[in-house]
Amino acid sequence: MKKKALIFNIVREIIEIQSVKSDLLDGNIGYIRLTSFNENSSEQIKDKIKSLEKNQNINSYILDLRNNPGGLLSQAIKISDFFLDNGEIVSTKSRKVSENRKWFAKKGDLTNGKTLLVLINYGSASASEIVAGALKDHKRAIIIGENSYGKGSVQSIIPLRNKGAIRLTIAKYYLPSGKSISEVGVSPDIEIDEEGKEFRIKSETDNQLNYAIKLLNG
Repeated sequence: MKKKALIFNIVREIIEIQSVKSDLLDGNIGYIRLTSFNENSSEQIKDKIKSLEKNQNINSYILDLRNNPGGLLSQAIKISDFFLDNGEIVSTKSRKVSENRKWFAKKGDLTNGKTLLVLINYGSASASEIVAGALKDHKRAIIIGENSYGKGSVQSIIPLRNKGAIRLTIAKYYLPSGKSISEVGVSPDIEIDEEGKEFRIKSETDNQLNYAIKLLNG
């Protein structure tokens, strides 16, 4: 008995990483949690805000960037711009002045200027710090939680002949206020540390989120 080879045609699926979770808290707070900044994060956030905005009772938003390690700079700029009408979002400064860049917000705040709180912690890095820092500097949001990580450098990956590569820091990120994120991070307006070993994000033990909800509905 001959064993015959079985041939399967497998179609590769395009997997879109869902980096955004949203919820309606207390009937009037739009809660948006962003876990990373990938290709479609800004589109996901835009969709979530649009569907939350349909609710007449919504009067404020919480943007949760805790434990978000960052990702694409382009997404950080777009997401910051959703909440801003104008002004600088971020700039990069490198050794050559000709390579310095600045990005600005365009008109149009998707939430029409509703109260915004941003949650950060030590796990919020890079793109998260750009968003939190821009919204803080423009006094568009109140930042709550713990100091962020302080990853404010721009790396370029240069391929080497031996199939290896070198990762070189070519520039640093600067917030609208002119402060560098590098090694200092973004400090919260209201410092609230995680409490207890049972702490879990968006559960009853999440004292930072509970504080934010109380602040909005107090």
